Amino acid sequence: MQTTPSHFFARSVLATSFALLTGGLALGADKLVIEAGRVITRAGHEIKDGVIVIENGRITKVGKQGEVDKPWDATVIGGPSFVAFPGFVEAQTSRGLDRPNENIDVAPFLDIRDSIDPINFAYEDYLRHGVTTLNVQQGGNCVIGGRGMIVRPVGMTVDEMAVRPDYALKLSASPKTGKSAATQSMALRRAFDELKKRLEKQVQDKKDGKARDKREAMFQGRELEGEKAKGRAMDGKGWRVDGLELVPRGELDEKDLQLLELVEGKRDAFVWCAAAMDVRKALDLAKQNGFLERTTLVLAGDCWKAADVVAASGRPAILVPPMLHVELDPLTGKEVETSVPKAFAEKGVKFAIASEGFGPTTPSQQVLWYQAALAVGQGLPRDKAIAAITTVPAEILGLADRVGSLEAGKDGNVLLLDGEPLSIRTHVEFVIIEGKTAYDRSKDIRAKHLLEGQEPRGTSPAGVDGASDAKPGSKQDALKKDEAAEKKAAEEQRKADEKKHYESSEERG
Repeated sequence: MQTTPSHFFARSVLATSFALLTGGLALGADKLVIEAGRVITRAGHEIKDGVIVIENGRITKVGKQGEVDKPWDATVIGGPSFVAFPGFVEAQTSRGLDRPNENIDVAPFLDIRDSIDPINFAYEDYLRHGVTTLNVQQGGNCVIGGRGMIVRPVGMTVDEMAVRPDYALKLSASPKTGKSAATQSMALRRAFDELKKRLEKQVQDKKDGKARDKREAMFQGRELEGEKAKGRAMDGKGWRVDGLELVPRGELDEKDLQLLELVEGKRDAFVWCAAAMDVRKALDLAKQNGFLERTTLVLAGDCWKAADVVAASGRPAILVPPMLHVELDPLTGKEVETSVPKAFAEKGVKFAIASEGFGPTTPSQQVLWYQAALAVGQGLPRDKAIAAITTVPAEILGLADRVGSLEAGKDGNVLLLDGEPLSIRTHVEFVIIEGKTAYDRSKDIRAKHLLEGQEPRGTSPAGVDGASDAKPGSKQDALKKDEAAEKKAAEEQRKADEKKHYESSEERG
C-alpha cells in the first residue's frame, strides 16, 4: 500500500485545490456573455444557437444569436459545441457536514451552519457534477432536527456559501435508531404537547408576576430590544395559546421559539419517511400542529405505495435513491420492480429527485443528474426528470424566482455541457454561479488525476512518478533518488533470478 499524506497536509491540499477550482468566482467579470449551440432554458424549452447575457450576477437577456444585444465590454465564453443548461438544484442533502445526525432527539435550537465544512469534498463533487444550489439539512436519524441552510457549493466560509440561512426544520416520522415506530410517534406528539404547556405556563407566569419578571430581567442584564422586546399573539392553524402577546419573543427558549415558528406556519418542514406506513403519520402530525402547508415529504423505500395519500394531501415530495424499488411477490417469490418516480408522476404528485440515498450507495450513485437519468431509463418522461432536478426543487425551496431555469431576472447559474444532458458520456465543462466561473473542467486536478493519471503537485508519495516538491540537490531529492535506485536494482535482481530459474528448468527438462 502506498504512503499517503497526513490528514493535515491532505486538508491543506484540498483547500488549495478547491480555491484554484473556484477561484474564478471571486475574479470573474461583472458582465458575462455565454454562447452555446443549444440553450435549454427549462424542461421542454430550447433555443438553437443561443446567447445568455449575465450582468451583476443576474441573467438580463436570453435569446438567439443576432437577436440579443451583447455588452461590448463583457467576457465571452462558450461556443457552438456547448449545451447551456440551468444549474441543478439539490432539494435536500446532509452531505458536507461534520456529522449528519445528532444524539439529541429534539434539537430545533441547533443550526446546521455550525456543522458545514466549506472545504468538504462533497461540495467539490457537487460543483463538478453541476449542482449550483443545495438545501443542506440534518439527516433523518432524529425526532426533530436542527435548522437547515440553503447554500451554493462555493466559498471558503459558510457566509460566502449562504443563499438562505436559518431555513427549514427536519423532522422524522420514521423511527430513530433505538426507537420503535410507536415510541417515535409518541416522541413527536410529546414535543408539541410540551411546547404548548410551556407556552401556557409562561403566559400565566407573566400574568402573575409581570413586574417581578421585568426587575429580574434588568438585574441579569437581559434588557430586550427591538422585536425581541415585543410580544405577539399566536397565529397557529392547529392550536393556539391565548395571551402569548404578553410574552416578549426574546424571552422564549430557543427550542420553543423554533417550534413555535413551525406551528405558526412561519417555517418550512422536511419530514423524513422511510416507509409507506410513515406517510400518513407525517401528514397527520403536520395537520394537527398547523404546518401542513409548509411541509415537504422526503420519501424512500416503499413510499410509492402511499402515492394516493400524498397526492390527496397536495404536498410535494423529495424522492431519494434507490429510484427502483424491488420486493418479492409473496405468492410467486419473484422480484417485482417499481419505478418510484414514475409511480408518483402517474398520481400527479409534484416531486423533486435527490441524490443522497437511503442505505449504502456508491460515489457514482451520489450524482443528481445520474439519478434523474436512471428515472428516465425506468420509464419517467424526460421532461419530468429534468424538471425534478431544476424547476421543481427550486419551487419547493421557495427559490423559483431565482434558480431552476434560464430566464431574465434570475441568478446567473449556468452549466456548459459538452453533450446531451443526462447522458453518461456528457461532462460538465464549466459551471457559472451568479455570473462567475465557479468550475472549469480543464483545471480540475482531481479529475485529471483520476482520468489521466496526473498526480496533483505536492501529493505524490516518495518514489512514485509524478509531481514533487523536492528541490534538485536537496536532501529530500537525494533520498528520493537513492530509493528509486534501490527499487531499480531490486527489480533487475528479480528479473535475473527469474531468468536463472527459467534456464535451470529448461536444462532439467
